[in-house]
Amino acid sequence: MKTVRLCTCNSNYEAELLKDALEKEGIDCILGNQNMSALFGPMIAAFSGVDVFVFEDDGERAVEIYKKCLN
Repeated sequence: MKTVRLCTCNSNYEAELLKDALEKEGIDCILGNQNMSALFGPMIAAFSGVDVFVFEDDGERAVEIYKKCLN
């Protein structure tokens, strides 16, 4: 299955909150750039952040969860 980028979070903490919310709804996700964010903290967030990827088939449900979780 193909993955798509759901969003880019500003911190590991924010990405982990979203990941937990997605997994509670049965949506698997992958976090990218997580190590860089942990290593450099807020400094790197301005350049990359932590990418959250989901499977394409779960994209619409994931967007709804994202809106509820991070707003």
